[in-house]
Amino acid sequence: MIKNRKEQIYILALDMALNTFGFERLKKIKQSGLSFEEVWEMPGEQLEQKLGKYDFIEKLIKERGKIDPDREYGKLEKQKISFTTIYDEDYPKNLKEIFSPPVVLYYKGDLNVLNEVCLAVVGSRKFTTYGKNVAEKVVYSLAESGFTIVSGMALGIDTFAHTYALNAKGSTVAVLGCGLDHPYPSSNANLFRQIIDSGGLALSEYMPGKPPLPQHFPARNRIISGLSKGILIIEAGIKSGALITARDGFEQNKDIFAVPGTIFGESSSGTNQLLKMGANLVTSSEDIIEYYGYKTKPKKVMKPANNKEKAIFEALKDEKMHVDKIIKESGLEAQKVISSLTLMEIKGKVKNLGGMVYTLNS
Repeated sequence: MIKNRKEQIYILALDMALNTFGFERLKKIKQSGLSFEEVWEMPGEQLEQKLGKYDFIEKLIKERGKIDPDREYGKLEKQKISFTTIYDEDYPKNLKEIFSPPVVLYYKGDLNVLNEVCLAVVGSRKFTTYGKNVAEKVVYSLAESGFTIVSGMALGIDTFAHTYALNAKGSTVAVLGCGLDHPYPSSNANLFRQIIDSGGLALSEYMPGKPPLPQHFPARNRIISGLSKGILIIEAGIKSGALITARDGFEQNKDIFAVPGTIFGESSSGTNQLLKMGANLVTSSEDIIEYYGYKTKPKKVMKPANNKEKAIFEALKDEKMHVDKIIKESGLEAQKVISSLTLMEIKGKVKNLGGMVYTLNS
């Protein structure tokens, strides 16, 4: 772990100056014995003597004068974007084990959801009704059982994976191929907010301002698989990006699961091929739950402690509701509802989704 906060800020500055740090570059710097602050402050000629005349050193010397490390850190705070580095304790442990892990991860939301059993769920953007129905049936049940669902927030199966995890009041993680300040695709901006507001997580190795370039998406797939214990491919053609995630999973020794499909359609050609290659066949969530030999953490049944809490429970039921509507539905005085909700949130019985909107905690 980096105990020196300044060093953490200099890693951030290096990431921005180099337009994504890169693990190989990191290794060269660490081999030199220099601190990150020394690399940032050292005169160019000395730096080249210590590290060698690499292209990235030339780029660093050229770009660092344009960047104020403390100011860049402040910008992230204003955008409510956090970051962790590969040297920090909260950096995802599974990710450290993959080939070329990200040096810096930018995130919004709760990193702790990665401490649960994570399962990647991916598939084609060109989904069929069959694929959507499978996602609803399987993902909802897995999320309800306690799996954290990891996906890429792309259109199609990825979107359904996040959506049905949220519908089940489960945890979900979106791994983006762009900066978190402008989530892509823009049509999923509301989904992005829902993931964070629900206590989930959105993360990226790309700094704010980075656009969704085509080469970013194959690279981010190694993160989706790296975070996860296993990978479920619901629907994918032979050339689908989901197959890249599956390939990364094979290389990372992850468990690979695939849903079979029709032999007549392109949409299932990739998943059927994976099954030929030895992927685990999935026709229900129980196939994955039984594969791991246990159900994940059972959800606690929350019970009201008094009549005020009982009235609020009955008002909320399984819905998300603004406090004004809770007051109306419960028939309680406003002050009693507000004080009860505060206590219930502390006890973990309700969750404040922001904007005075509450939901029952599972």
